[in-house]
Amino acid sequence: MDVNEQVGSGAEPDLTSAESQRESDAQLRGVIDEYMSTFQPEPEDTAGVRERILQLVRDDLYRGPSTNLQTGQGHPFSISTASVRSIVRNAVDAVDGIRARSVDVEPAGDPKGSAATVSLTVAMRAGISFAPTAEAIRRSVSAEVLAELGIPANRIDINAEDVYVD
Repeated sequence: MDVNEQVGSGAEPDLTSAESQRESDAQLRGVIDEYMSTFQPEPEDTAGVRERILQLVRDDLYRGPSTNLQTGQGHPFSISTASVRSIVRNAVDAVDGIRARSVDVEPAGDPKGSAATVSLTVAMRAGISFAPTAEAIRRSVSAEVLAELGIPANRIDINAEDVYVD
């Protein structure tokens, strides 16, 4: 089982967190041992290698799902998807009378990850006109994505899902 499949599936694992961690560690140790056996390094050369690799994998798992993007100079980087969603939510919530609901950001552009496609749902305060407000949302999200991530939002889809009264 690929470690990312378990994390990215969204399904609750059957094992407790500690059992799941032990199972992942055992699988990774097996992969590392198999790799290490192909070139037979001296024991002193491998001291701590397994633990460093396992720690890197654990750190990645704790961070959660990531969104892979690229800088304007073509340098790839990865940022937690939760952080990207938070950036977009804050931009949406900055627009008067709008509350962000769901947010989805996908890498886009050519090369992939040099831009972002944003899809979001919002709740609007009663009495607000949607068309001009949608443009204000697009401006706010576009500016924040560019300022915080350094890439443009090439498309921003907005769906008004709910209306509320203060």
